[in-house]
Amino acid sequence: MRKLVKTFFLTILFFSITVGIVACPSPADAAVTSFKDVPTNLDHHEAIVNLAERGIVQGYKDGTFRPDETLTRAHASKILALSLNLETTNVKDPGFKDVNKNQWYYGYVAALANAGYISGFEDGTFRPNAPMTRAQAAKIIDLSYTLPLEAKADNPFKDVSNSAWYVDHIRTLVENNVTKGKTATTFEPKSNVTRAQMASFVVRAENLHKIAMIAEETKAKIHAIVLENTAIEKDGKKLSHASYYPKTDTLTITAYNLEEGIKSVQGLSFFSDKLLALGVSHIRIEDGALINVVENRTAAKQQLQNAMVDFLKAPSDTTDGDLVANDIKVTLFGQTEGIKFWEYFNVNLRVFTGY
Repeated sequence: MRKLVKTFFLTILFFSITVGIVACPSPADAAVTSFKDVPTNLDHHEAIVNLAERGIVQGYKDGTFRPDETLTRAHASKILALSLNLETTNVKDPGFKDVNKNQWYYGYVAALANAGYISGFEDGTFRPNAPMTRAQAAKIIDLSYTLPLEAKADNPFKDVSNSAWYVDHIRTLVENNVTKGKTATTFEPKSNVTRAQMASFVVRAENLHKIAMIAEETKAKIHAIVLENTAIEKDGKKLSHASYYPKTDTLTITAYNLEEGIKSVQGLSFFSDKLLALGVSHIRIEDGALINVVENRTAAKQQLQNAMVDFLKAPSDTTDGDLVANDIKVTLFGQTEGIKFWEYFNVNLRVFTGY
């Protein structure tokens, strides 16, 4: 019986990874700049050159970029709209009093407003020539890019009120390393953003956005596999069933016939083929040691099975199963397209041994 229960862990691997993947980007390659005032040792050098080579930012006729110059809301709109590849020609008029179709920035502002990434002021203006503040930039970047991490940590900044409209936007950017505070305890939300700072904000957000898109594509592939096998039947009788509750990132797996259900699931061979093909290299159960699933697959599978079995217990109430385990945290680590990622989810097991 213990051998069969151990083998049941395969079901977890096959059905579990249907939740969001969180990752961190690899460093960008260095580039050579032609701007007189953007030396290679400048913190924002690579970001400026990255955007300049793509035509998203431009320098001045005298060959300078003027990295410390304050960025206006109009110029920030252009950078963001081009970075996001938004449609800037066929756009709906956003209705700002001080933005009309004859102005060079109209299409960029309208595109961002149409997408819901920017808004104007209470008096109906956009104030295109006003400087972009750090708080405003945080909100726009947070809304514009799909960042992997949401704000969960406490607010560390004394000058950012927990009731401020921008607090969660700042926390999200800080947690994703898009930006950081001026000091460990101050952010200076009302300070103006420079041209160089905006370049770095955008490139970092782009990298994270790319990671999120790769994660979504990976998740979609896994989800398709899961949907094909949410229920396993034999001779018209259901042997096992999997359901996912996205609100709590919890997967519940129920086996109605332990021996036959496991045999059916084992035949799918997702552990040896599909999971590793997606770049997963290590798995951790709760706070246990990292298990390398690449170097010795047989041994790794046995380790994972043993780790999961230790959580299965016989409950006093067997309504949900003869063996039950709730909220087991499983974390997968790996790399795809040169990007390292980790993914976690919760697992509930319901096993009816004599159904």
